[in-house]
Amino acid sequence: MPIAEVRVSKSGPSGKPRAEVIVDPKITASQIGALVQSVTTSKPVLTAAGLRACGGCKSGLDINILDRFQEVIQVEYAG
Repeated sequence: MPIAEVRVSKSGPSGKPRAEVIVDPKITASQIGALVQSVTTSKPVLTAAGLRACGGCKSGLDINILDRFQEVIQVEYAG
């Protein structure tokens, strides 16, 4: 069964709340649709993003869907 990881930020690059959804490469289009529906109506996700959990409202939250990589490499950099 494909899995998804949801990371929530109150202020993404656009300045608006953002949910980053990382999905298994085997996910289907219908599963993505169901996942987006679940994310946009999830009270814990909306609360973490600083939004009210409104059943009929799906605006105000940017959603980025990304493929999960098999291998993640962390690199240190001078800042």
